Amino acid sequence: MTQIYKIALTGGPCAGKTSAAAFLKTELERFGAEVFCLEETATALMNSGRTPGGMGSYAFHSLLFKTQLEGEKRLRLLAEQSTAGKCVILCDRGLMDSRAYVTDEEFFAYAKENGFGENHILCEYDAVFHLVTAADGAQEHYQTDNNEARSEDIETARRIDNRLLSVWTGAPHLRVIDNSTDFEGKLKRLLIETLAVVGIPEPLEIERKFLIFYPDLSLLNNMHACCRVPLSQTYLETPEEGRFRVRKRGEGEDAVFIKTVKKKISEIRRIEIEESISEEEYENYISRKEYCGGTIAKDRYCIVWNNSYFELDVFPFWDRFALLEIELLDENQEFTLPDFVTVIKEVTYDKSFRNKTLAVTYKDYFN
Repeated sequence: MTQIYKIALTGGPCAGKTSAAAFLKTELERFGAEVFCLEETATALMNSGRTPGGMGSYAFHSLLFKTQLEGEKRLRLLAEQSTAGKCVILCDRGLMDSRAYVTDEEFFAYAKENGFGENHILCEYDAVFHLVTAADGAQEHYQTDNNEARSEDIETARRIDNRLLSVWTGAPHLRVIDNSTDFEGKLKRLLIETLAVVGIPEPLEIERKFLIFYPDLSLLNNMHACCRVPLSQTYLETPEEGRFRVRKRGEGEDAVFIKTVKKKISEIRRIEIEESISEEEYENYISRKEYCGGTIAKDRYCIVWNNSYFELDVFPFWDRFALLEIELLDENQEFTLPDFVTVIKEVTYDKSFRNKTLAVTYKDYFN
């Protein structure tokens, strides 16, 4: 069965997205994957004479969203017909990008017309890679003459870049690829992140976890790149499927449902396989009380800080503590913890702080 992955490349003007897509296509094909690329829809529309100035901002971005969605659906149909073991759909920008150029009210109006809420869009992609504009950290390489649709000056490019990072924060797998190296190094870092997502050689999850004092929620809610996501997850072990987890991500009509199977390699390394499931499937799973190993609910704050992506979990049964996680590419990868949290200790190897254990420890709270 073909495994299909969809990746969005985002970032401000002159971030290298088009070059990055071509580079990833070549490299992924070397590993035997079939790759489908969706060019930047906004540029294609503007080059055809359809512009925000001519159509009006709302009409243009509404058309952009619909055209982007149609393009992604078309490539998924092609991927579903592939005989390759892995298929990757590379999108030069994703559905959330247009939100950076309109009001939230306008964006959610045309997103709803197409059947999407915020959480649905964020979960549409297996990964979102934010390539930082050259205007931030590589100003000497910032240019507008290589794209007829680009006219932003350096300050505008930085502002757009920051706005794009903000609207994508909350995506399950967001990574920032900055300009701390030359462009060749930027592409190499992007490739490493991409291979990890598509499971070459295998889909590993490597996390470090820290017990922290309860955070200042007002600070988090006012951060530029921070998004609260309600989660509820249930652990099961059935005769047919063994051990797995089902998760509800989001609330109401915007909720999505995910099934996750993990295979332990070490205390810090796991193979993780996720698949989307329907609400009906989710409800059926959690109704099987005889196989339930516990349920836990929490608010997850997805945070971009210092170009790293952190997940801060706040639980209803704790008013003094919380958990902070970061996903890494390697056990020895260096990182810096945010300066707005107070770390008590690392609990990566402490089983008592695993969500499954907490679900059992505090089961009376959720019953």
